Amino acid sequence: MKVTSVCILVAVLLCSATVADAIVYCYASTCERCKSIGAKYCGYGSIRTKGVSCDGQTAIRSCTDCKARFGRCVQTGITECYL
Repeated sequence: MKVTSVCILVAVLLCSATVADAIVYCYASTCERCKSIGAKYCGYGSIRTKGVSCDGQTAIRSCTDCKARFGRCVQTGITECYL
């Protein structure tokens, strides 16, 4: 591979990792709570297990953001924030 190709490949991998780290699935007790973190929609699922899903939220991008809003953060294969 040429040096240029290697540099482009490394840049794509780094950008992909950054975007993947920014995805946090958030759940709240109410739709109003979801709207307070910028959610566009509220998905109603099994409220007893996870709560209302905050679809399209923009405020929480990491566990640090979640904890700053007094949430509980769980990191397994994905990052989830429970508000």
